[in-house]
Amino acid sequence: MRNLHFTIAAVATLLIGACEGDPRPLSPIPAPPGEATTANVYILPGAMDLGPLAFGDHPLVIYKGERMRWRNADSTEHNIVADTPALPEFVTTGTLAPGGERTFTMNTLGTTPVHCTIHPQMTGTVIVRER
Repeated sequence: MRNLHFTIAAVATLLIGACEGDPRPLSPIPAPPGEATTANVYILPGAMDLGPLAFGDHPLVIYKGERMRWRNADSTEHNIVADTPALPEFVTTGTLAPGGERTFTMNTLGTTPVHCTIHPQMTGTVIVRER
């Protein structure tokens, strides 16, 4: 019984010491192996008036194996479509309401122009490259 009390006291001392340890923040936990990086593509506020700048960066570069997440940061609906079959993983976002998003994992290297079917002046280019 005496050994049990000693063991409990020793463990408690170690735990208290660990809690009072280094005050620096912990490092972020790395993504699990095999989990794809996500590249965010934003439909910018006021996109209808931005034409080829409606998606920010031009062209939109994604790396093979990354997830491409389209996010609608605008106040109106949009439907972004690929103009060629060069990137079969991405055909259309479907109608994205304000705040909506859609994700695609891009595994095919290539380039395709894109546009919004609701607002055809919104154009861009998606390029999938090897890292």
